[in-house]
Amino acid sequence: MLKKFVDELTQLLWRQKPAWYLESLLQLVSPSFMAGFYRARILCLTSEADCLRLRLQVSRRFPLFIPGQHIQLRLQLDGRFVERTFSICSDVADLAQQELELAIKSQPGGLLTSRLPSMLRPGLFVHLSAPAGDFCFDSQRPAVMVAAGSGITPLFSMLVSARRLLRPVTLIYCYRGPKAPLFSKELAALVNRSNLLQLRLWDSQNGRLDLNQWLSAWPQSADTVFYLCGPAMAMQQWQQQIDSAGYGYNPIRQEVFGLLAASGSRSEVVVRSAGQDIYLSGQGLLLQRAEQSGLAVPYGCRRGVCMQCLCLKQRGVVRNVSTGELSTAGTEYIQLCNTEAISPVELTLTSEVQ
Repeated sequence: MLKKFVDELTQLLWRQKPAWYLESLLQLVSPSFMAGFYRARILCLTSEADCLRLRLQVSRRFPLFIPGQHIQLRLQLDGRFVERTFSICSDVADLAQQELELAIKSQPGGLLTSRLPSMLRPGLFVHLSAPAGDFCFDSQRPAVMVAAGSGITPLFSMLVSARRLLRPVTLIYCYRGPKAPLFSKELAALVNRSNLLQLRLWDSQNGRLDLNQWLSAWPQSADTVFYLCGPAMAMQQWQQQIDSAGYGYNPIRQEVFGLLAASGSRSEVVVRSAGQDIYLSGQGLLLQRAEQSGLAVPYGCRRGVCMQCLCLKQRGVVRNVSTGELSTAGTEYIQLCNTEAISPVELTLTSEVQ
């Protein structure tokens, strides 16, 4: 046993970068150890409104989260670890029993989410990152919450964690089709529990939600905070409608699910890796183009949250498809998963940056 440990230690010191030493050595003793992640056991899985509700038992070391925050779920898929970012949807008080819940929307054709029902079962272990994000609830001010689809998850955590509402809250929840909205029973119970909470459901099969019209019918005070969570395109429309209704000066807090559509730009992109210049083929998002070109780059959430695909842009202009903003033409760090080249771009992977 000692000889095997020494042999593996020698190989690790020879092969690996210094940052990997400790994690690799600890995995010799505890194979489930992953630096920066917490082990969690699946308690139960249920399907509801095209989502998989995943109830987990977390370790005692798992940190306290603020309702509205998200975590990264790490799983092994086809021999490699894959990470995706999901908002926590449970009551923060559940952590007292070491429990936490996620509600995961199944994306048709998705690399991970479409396969989760067949991959997961009670008793299996997964890994979770520490909670992160600043999308949180100010209970001292009135609120209008607007969600679409699985965008309800962080808002539901905010509401179910509030022991008592102090100011009026209106939740406008857009869903689609005949299936009941996610958390329908729990939301009804919350409405019955507090006369300060109003719930308004909108089936998007009847057309897009017009917040401008809604705000005209139910005016809000100047100190109302708007909380928005849904697809990027819907969020842009909601912000424009809030502004046109005369509430452009009210605070808006938001959490974006998904990205704006890439324009399909084919601008030249060259990546400096291992002393070579690699020209990316294809079009669209830089991460997709790197993968199409056979370049292996680190990534995690693929939606601009986890920062694992960070790289250094030496020159050129890129568009952030999370926000629609254009970069400067100079040197700066960008994320590959949510940017596309608008002009010829030159990149250096962070592993190459000295």
